[in-house]
Amino acid sequence: MIISRRMSKHPVVANKRMKVLEALSLMKEKGVAKLPVLDDDLSLVGILTEKDILRASLPEVKALSLLEMAYQVGSMSIESIMTKDVISITPETGIEEAARIMVMQDLSFLPVVKDGKLEGVVSKSDMFKILMDLFGARAYGTRITLALEDKVGMVAKISKILAENNIQIISFNNIMDDESGSVICTLKVEGVDKKTLINLLSPVTSAIVDEGEV
Repeated sequence: MIISRRMSKHPVVANKRMKVLEALSLMKEKGVAKLPVLDDDLSLVGILTEKDILRASLPEVKALSLLEMAYQVGSMSIESIMTKDVISITPETGIEEAARIMVMQDLSFLPVVKDGKLEGVVSKSDMFKILMDLFGARAYGTRITLALEDKVGMVAKISKILAENNIQIISFNNIMDDESGSVICTLKVEGVDKKTLINLLSPVTSAIVDEGEV
């Protein structure tokens, strides 16, 4: 799936000439800690974060009183203190690639840009929602996690057993366990109780890792 299907399409934004005090008020009002900063033609030119504002404030602390410091920093334009080297992705970027970039770069927020224009943003909150959907967290059902041999046909075997017993799949996810070399398969289904599901799938697994009704 590409990120345009799951990104936040109407983020809170700021113009580069907005004053820091205005930006702080906007961030407080909207409950956000980061603002994409746009040029007059709506091109993305930077990101303003609370850390950017703090960094701008610190050099003034020793030379000015608290009131003077607040006035001087608050009257700056955000263009002068924003982060300009912005890591971004396109609307066609895969969800897994967006997640990889966020983890590798330690980011909590990624602008989604097309032809220089901001199309949306993806945040950790968006990623958590995707994770919830991947694991079927919004639906009630029976969950079971299996350790499987890493070989072709294992998923097909499980799917066949479920289909033959008229069991509906809510979610089906595989993760490689590097320690054991096994594939850890977590599935959530409906139309069967926990005990029956364990009995049906035990012949194709090397171990039941966990199970429950959630």
